[in-house]
Parts: sequence; C-alpha cells; structure tokens
Amino acid sequence: MLGCGTSFRLPQDPVTPFDKLAAAFAALDIPLDPAEWHGLLAGAGAGGGRTPEQVLALLDAELAAGVQEPGVRKALTAIAADTAAELGRIDYGFQLLLPGDDRPLAERVESLSAWCQGFLAGLGQSGEARHLRGETRAALDDLAAIGWADADLDGSEDDEWDFAELVEYVRAAALLIDAELSERSPAGLH
Repeated sequence: MLGCGTSFRLPQDPVTPFDKLAAAFAALDIPLDPAEWHGLLAGAGAGGGRTPEQVLALLDAELAAGVQEPGVRKALTAIAADTAAELGRIDYGFQLLLPGDDRPLAERVESLSAWCQGFLAGLGQSGEARHLRGETRAALDDLAAIGWADADLDGSEDDEWDFAELVEYVRAAALLIDAELSERSPAGLH
C-alpha cells in the first residue's frame, strides 16, 4: 500500500537510444557505431543547409550498401530530422548519442571518438569546414584530436569527471560549428 505523498514510478526502460540503435544496426548488418552515425548526421547537417532526406542521401555512401528498405530509410530519416532539430534548438538541447553511464569508461571514450570521427566525415561531405576560422577552426581541430583519443584509463572518479567535461566540450564545439555555418548558409533551414 502506498502512503500519502508516496509516488509510484514505473521502472525506466534500461535500454538506451544508443543500445536500441546498436541493435537495429546489428540486425541490418550496418557497419557503423551508433555514435559514429549520429556524428555523421550532425556533421552533414551542420549549418542547416540540408534537409534530413538530403543528409541521409549523402550518408548512403558511408554505408556498405545503401539502405533500400522503406521502413528502415524512414526510421533513419527520422533520426536525421531529430538530430537537425536538436542542433537548431535555441536552448542548446543538443546531446550526443553515446552509451549510458553504466557502460565501461573505455567503451564510452571509444564511442566519443567515433562520434567525432563521424562528425568530421559528415562535415567533410559539405566542404564547408575549410571556411571555418579562429575559435571555430580550433574547435574543429580539437574534434579531430578527440577522434583519435586513446582509452587508456583506469575508470577512476577523476577519469569519469574528465570524460563528462570532454563530452560537454564536444557538444559545445558541434554547436559552435553549426552556428557559424548557419550564419553563412543561404538556405537557412534552421
């Protein structure tokens, strides 16, 4: 019996969006890490110059074989649309798609590295990265360095803290790059 003022909550789904996407990719033999895929979407869509459908068409080249199943294409296009919407939110609600905190730190660092590599590959599809200057160029260079990060960690509390700060830096760098490219974009889809 629940007492007065006691609330009952249903247990949260222990399967994260990252895990769901990883399972879907495995079932479809798509050879991408979900974090890398999300980075590809964010990078290709940075600046708002493309629709989610255009982003997905650009990224077909990143897949071993183009995804032709209409239901799968629709789901991947929806992920692209969600990513574009998050990048464009005025409250900076954009979040990287990474494994949950319950996963080993080394695995999360590898996924962050894959996210950065994906972002750079997606951004490279547009050719706009070469126009970045100053602080934004430095942020892009930092993402490249993080993309080659080594997961030589012991999982200490300090390592966890450093990882959380690094994730926040990568998120802020992606938003900074998106904002600069949005200012330059004649399409202004944001």
